[in-house]
Amino acid sequence: MLRLAGSFPRLPPPVRPISPAPAPSQLSLRRVLLLLSSAGFSPPSCYSSPSFAAMAAAAPPVAKKVPRQLVEHGDVRVDNYYWLRDDSRSDPDVLAHLRAENDYTAAVMSDVKQLEDEIYAEIRGRIKEDDIDAPLRKGRYYYYERTLTGKEYVQHCRRPVSTDAPITVHDVMPTGPDAPDEHIILDENVKAEGHDYYSIGAFKVSPNNKLVAYAEDTKGDEIYTVYVIDTESGEYVGQPLKGITSDIEWAGDDHLVYITMDSILRPDKVWLHKLGSDQSSDACLYHEKDDTFSLGLQASESKRYLFVESGSKNTSFIFYLDIPKQNKELAVLTPRVYGIDTTASHRGNHFFIKRRSDEFYNSELVACPLDNVAETTILLPHRESVKIQDFQLFDNHIAVYERENGLPKVIVYRLPAIGESIGQLQGGRAIDFIDPTYAVDPEESQFHSSVLRFHYSSMRTPPSVYDYDMDSGVSVLKKIHTILGGFNASNYVTERKWAAAADGTQVPMSILYRNDLVKLDGSDPMLLYGYGSYEVRSVCLFSFLLFGKL
Repeated sequence: MLRLAGSFPRLPPPVRPISPAPAPSQLSLRRVLLLLSSAGFSPPSCYSSPSFAAMAAAAPPVAKKVPRQLVEHGDVRVDNYYWLRDDSRSDPDVLAHLRAENDYTAAVMSDVKQLEDEIYAEIRGRIKEDDIDAPLRKGRYYYYERTLTGKEYVQHCRRPVSTDAPITVHDVMPTGPDAPDEHIILDENVKAEGHDYYSIGAFKVSPNNKLVAYAEDTKGDEIYTVYVIDTESGEYVGQPLKGITSDIEWAGDDHLVYITMDSILRPDKVWLHKLGSDQSSDACLYHEKDDTFSLGLQASESKRYLFVESGSKNTSFIFYLDIPKQNKELAVLTPRVYGIDTTASHRGNHFFIKRRSDEFYNSELVACPLDNVAETTILLPHRESVKIQDFQLFDNHIAVYERENGLPKVIVYRLPAIGESIGQLQGGRAIDFIDPTYAVDPEESQFHSSVLRFHYSSMRTPPSVYDYDMDSGVSVLKKIHTILGGFNASNYVTERKWAAAADGTQVPMSILYRNDLVKLDGSDPMLLYGYGSYEVRSVCLFSFLLFGKL
């Protein structure tokens, strides 16, 4: 089941306001500083501590204590600061305390204001603001996002495709005076006007390309309102759907499936909505009553099925909706079994399922007939040294995203013709990558094609989008993020080394250095970072923030 990564970086997303929103210029600065801190940036020692005068002049605010008893399982505890919880973001006492905290921070950090401005100017100078991402062909249109100089948000655009030829890796969206006109479907900059916070959590084009459903959050609480618009006129279709998550999917051209949350914001109900009807008449397809489980929603690449996943820490099970049948009932694909985690997709007359358990901790990939989901055939068995991360289905191929020795791999297999029996996958072709250490993630591709699109990055290679021909093995670069300010990737080297831990475990290290400055004799300073708990690894992504340090 395809889990999409972000396509290609643009300006950092807005920070959710925890107090009355700052002016736009302050917001942009805060966004950049947040990005810096997330990348591990630390200022020089001369800037690391504010002056004693600044600290003395600003007394830290002290939150009042309002005892509140909380009783759970017969146990009573007192929370003196429960009053600071304000889901409405409107309590005067809470807002006053947050303003005092912000004022104190501004006073204590006043000595580094010049450094903040310098860092902000440096980072802003590296970002190409007027740009588009890699256009994706869907049916008769190319879809893409555009960023504009000085604007905080993107435009969602499309252009008509002037050919009926199949999709190839060599396709290029026409531009220029003779090209089909660009049409702006949605301009987030316009929609954001008048809002202190604005974010679109989903932008879904209907199968017939005539409508778009988008999920909008104007408060920062991740409680979305969904609007449906006509792609040509921009006019609203039907009434908005309120109080939902960003998980929405089309079920045909005139139905939407969406998820709502309970009082603790746990996604717990999935609904079927017919365009033009009132939300109050929507059919509830499933209610997850176990508060340790939350719901998710995903469409198969074939667009025939929608999968509803209910998952907890190490357990998940799946229902499915057969879209062409237009029924209002979900069917069980994988049962609820503690310790077994599953994801699924569909092709032809089979469901494909990735299954993980304590026994198969690196996952196995199986297939089952649509009419007998209990009869599974192993496509890729569990392997002790290879972890199956994800998979992506096409008419004639399957792309499997794996990890071996800590390094991601993509293996492409040709599948038997639809209708033929299917067995263990053989003869897969691994995609070659240009760096010794890197990150690769799936991008949205088209099911009825032989073109796999993926997102690639390394510590020296800016975020890139490639199209890969699964028949010929040819990769074509479709987009690479432009880094301004004199960046030249050839000035930098990435290497992969192994280090022995105290218990003898071999730990991979990804190294980045500037080839004309580093002596590699042990005298160079080094920034070392590592993490590995909870099966979370350090991913070798490109970060232009690092290059100022090198």
